Amino acid sequence: MTALTALLCQSSHAAPPLTIQWGVNNAPPFHILEGYLHEEGLCDVMLQAFSEALPETPQKHVRYPQGRIAALMQQGEDLCFPCMIRNGDTPIPVIYSDTIFKYPAHGIITRPDVAEDIAANFGNPVDLVEMLKLGNYRYGQPLGRRYGDLQPYLERFLHNTPHYTEITGPSANANMLAMVNAERLDFVIDYPMVMNYHREILPIDLVFLPIKQNHQNYVEGAVGCPQTDWGQHVIDRLNDVIPAIQNNQTFQQAKDRWLSIQNP
Repeated sequence: MTALTALLCQSSHAAPPLTIQWGVNNAPPFHILEGYLHEEGLCDVMLQAFSEALPETPQKHVRYPQGRIAALMQQGEDLCFPCMIRNGDTPIPVIYSDTIFKYPAHGIITRPDVAEDIAANFGNPVDLVEMLKLGNYRYGQPLGRRYGDLQPYLERFLHNTPHYTEITGPSANANMLAMVNAERLDFVIDYPMVMNYHREILPIDLVFLPIKQNHQNYVEGAVGCPQTDWGQHVIDRLNDVIPAIQNNQTFQQAKDRWLSIQNP
């Protein structure tokens, strides 16, 4: 075989270029895939920044429910989830990228008058355990949602009591905030960015209070990919450009918009 023939054979069997496939789902304000503020979510803007930072790397988006994305990743499919909690309590094997951004932990979302009462009695940051022991406040939680280190306290002091309401349906987050605003609930627990988003689309007047038990535990946002050779190749390529993503002006503006605690 001549050197030219060998070179041609080698070229014909070369690996195709890496294509990054992103699994996205409608989860405002991480991803906003429809309606008002379409594609202005934090992770929407982050993906745009990755596209700009890796112009020679093909990238495509596929839209699935979050559970479907997790199942495909667990099966080793070539699919990455853009916004995961780095080293979080995930039931599937994942390779994480370096940390891309940080955001405040879960806190209490409530009406201004209730916030004033809670802070006067339980401090600011709020001692959630002492507050729940008193049992004077009505609480709502979307079906299936869990709140990390706070979950045991909620289960111990609120579940199976008259003060606990489980909220169902695809609009559970919006519904729970509307119920607080309408005085059907007294408080809920979520990230401040959820309140920030719904304040932009709903006529709500709510405030965010940090919680003593977790307020210093900032949440690290990162990309998650399957534990495969493909997943490792993607993570390596993403890690190379994460500093550029963090310095992307549009992404910085999105972080300021969604991650800052915006009490009136």
